[in-house]
Amino acid sequence: MRRAVRGRYAGGALVVGVTLLSGALGCGGDSAVRNAKLPDGVRSQTIEHEACSESGHRVETVDVNNDGKPDIRRVFDGNTEICRISDLNRDGKPDLFEYFDKTGQLRRREADYDDNGIVNAIEIFENGKLVRAELDTTNLGRIDTWDTFDPSTGKRVKRERDATGDGRVDQWWTYNGDQVTIAMDKNGDGLPDPEAVITLNAAGVSVEPTPSEPSTSEDAGAPPAPVATAPPAEAPEPSPTPELSPSVGDAGVVTPPKRGGAKR
Repeated sequence: MRRAVRGRYAGGALVVGVTLLSGALGCGGDSAVRNAKLPDGVRSQTIEHEACSESGHRVETVDVNNDGKPDIRRVFDGNTEICRISDLNRDGKPDLFEYFDKTGQLRRREADYDDNGIVNAIEIFENGKLVRAELDTTNLGRIDTWDTFDPSTGKRVKRERDATGDGRVDQWWTYNGDQVTIAMDKNGDGLPDPEAVITLNAAGVSVEPTPSEPSTSEDAGAPPAPVATAPPAEAPEPSPTPELSPSVGDAGVVTPPKRGGAKR
């Protein structure tokens, strides 16, 4: 069962208060399902942590560095591994959760990539291939970015972003090779504004569009169309953010970590 979890660590132990979500999904469900019931353009910002319960299951532990403390806990239902909890930095606290389907393929992965005790990246897999990701790129304890991936290549093809924190998508990112085009909604009507579109290269530098050939002599004397300039302050810089795997790069802004969100 998936839960919205709030909690804290005390002496290395996780102390949590758990609230079951209305109409909670069973383990193996997809948090994206809840978005289908929201108005167009609105996304749920709730960070949901799926429990990896050891109760009633066989658990195998792995001590990677031979310090007498388990770094990986593998939970089995019969002979099938259903989830795995890892402490990658060996600080005694979990920072990576992985969940597997009945065939043993990865179906979900959660990570606390800045080691502040908060799950801030969730990846969804289908048939073992990455298809979606939900990210808290600002460390404010809420999802603000929703990515879509091509399962055949693992490359990100689309991004939706809430730059204002109101739960409504106001940026649309599309990827073409090493360039990304960002369309923004600055007037709040829920639609991209034609005058608020920029294209950036891999270095994050604004790229001028290639001018089109004039179709008539009158057009030839017309002034060129305005060129998009660098993104406004509210548009995230395309600097990388640590994510779960090398194939999943992030172009969002990263600010100093703050507490909040779904606790591990």
